[in-house]
Amino acid sequence: MSTLTTIQGIDNTSYETVLEVKDLSFKYSKKQPLVLENISINFASNNLTIISGPNGSGKTTLMKHFTGLLTPQSGKIIVFGKPMTRKNKREIQKLIGIVFENPDEQIFFPKVYDDISFGPRNMELSWEEIRKRVDLALEEVQITHLQDRITFNLSYGEKKKVAFAGILAMQPRIIVLDEPTAGIDPWTKPRLIEIIRSFKRKRTVIVITHDLDLMQIADRILLLKNGKTVGDFSSFDKFYTKEFQV
Repeated sequence: MSTLTTIQGIDNTSYETVLEVKDLSFKYSKKQPLVLENISINFASNNLTIISGPNGSGKTTLMKHFTGLLTPQSGKIIVFGKPMTRKNKREIQKLIGIVFENPDEQIFFPKVYDDISFGPRNMELSWEEIRKRVDLALEEVQITHLQDRITFNLSYGEKKKVAFAGILAMQPRIIVLDEPTAGIDPWTKPRLIEIIRSFKRKRTVIVITHDLDLMQIADRILLLKNGKTVGDFSSFDKFYTKEFQV
């Protein structure tokens, strides 16, 4: 069985661009200003891209378009060469996993193993494949030792890893992380950042964050301000020099 989620019309062909945002504009009501204005971005395969910017710059709104939680009022979201439409949105969503900032919004089961296996159990997989996926996800986020623990007894950092594993077990081809290091103590954060860095070995990673430590592992940093892309940097040093050094 394939180790990657597939949908009708999209196979495991290697794509240089896996996700494309094309001329995207959006506002929440007719009387409000645009939250996103004419955004065009390409995301490359197996890259780790960070999207940053001041509060209110449109980062979360953009992220919701990636997964079809919001529909573009103009422009397109193209995933593996296929424009996202109302007809194919649910299928395309299987290719994109999102981990929210607060892990308590994604953890539903009392036991860690049961929570991580929830997604695969709803994918009509064999029990053998479910166990394989869960074991791989536990190993990838380094929490095999937690599989029998009760979720509400975990630390905040451990809950973050469980939320990661729950998405990884569904084997999406793109993973989107919303402020993954928020609320993490300085002792735990370096290891968590290394885990996030490792994700790109098997998939494309998009991270929404203000965390300068996390931004240092990026292959690319996109800067949003007032709903527009105002910077596209190939390294943290270039981003930091432009934004913070006079």
